[in-house]
Amino acid sequence: MSPRRAALALAALAACGLPDPEPLPRVVGASPAGTGVPTDAEAAIWFSAPVDPAGLLDGRRLVLVEAARLREAEAAVESEEGAAAGVGIAVRATLEAGGTRVRLAPEAPLRGWTPHALVLSSRAHAADGQPILDPEGRRRTFVARFETGAPPGPPPEPAITEVRVRAATPEAGGEYVEIANLGAGALDLVGWRLSKRTLSGALSSCEISAPRGEGTVAPGGLGLVAGGAWDGRYAVPAVVPVLACGATALLGGLADDRAADVLLSDPAGAVRATLGERGAPLCAVAVERLDPAGPDEQWNLGCTDGSPGFQ
Repeated sequence: MSPRRAALALAALAACGLPDPEPLPRVVGASPAGTGVPTDAEAAIWFSAPVDPAGLLDGRRLVLVEAARLREAEAAVESEEGAAAGVGIAVRATLEAGGTRVRLAPEAPLRGWTPHALVLSSRAHAADGQPILDPEGRRRTFVARFETGAPPGPPPEPAITEVRVRAATPEAGGEYVEIANLGAGALDLVGWRLSKRTLSGALSSCEISAPRGEGTVAPGGLGLVAGGAWDGRYAVPAVVPVLACGATALLGGLADDRAADVLLSDPAGAVRATLGERGAPLCAVAVERLDPAGPDEQWNLGCTDGSPGFQ
């Protein structure tokens, strides 16, 4: 019904002396919100009236996702069949407060420094079968966003220890950036960004990705970041994760006619490691950090034949 027709209908009811109809159920609020949310936080959504648990407790119409998958989640919860298993983060969902609140308890800690979203379908219904509106009174997908803070425990300490700028043909299958974790806490690189400085001085970046749980560098360990065309030509131990950054070539290809200048940023955008920021030698194959714990200074950088540090 259009707003004009709805207004006319209400006016007609008032003229007949009938009481105003009860407002449709709607979302009252959601938590958590803001930034710095603990990674072990639970999520919840409140309603103005009891809701039908169908679709809300089984993850078809209500999901918790990392914001990178928000569009996929919105389409899934609004589809005829609803979201399939695996679209959202695994949670234990319960109906509380007389059916007016759904609580989502993640089965594992959320990823740190990462934007997340709680996504509710417009197809959700109240217990009496009426549609549920968003807080503004509209029937549409409701999204509540928040961002996690640092994971608990000792922090990781990433260091870019080697950049291979030239590899045997095809180069896209062999270029990589080696990252060491010098800290006491695990380093989950998924969602971090790797950047290179172009000839013009601008930064070109890509987001690091890997299957959930497979992008973690243990304390004292190493990880490799390569392009999507990585062909596994090096003997990489199983404990060394290989992550993707770039659809084919790493960062669209690393230039071998000028010194490397690479940066690593956490999901919140803070630069956590660099190599070549203050200049680096022009190397035929790869440039490495001589002392992994040392500063990013030219005297601490040297050329290498490109064999990864774990070999």
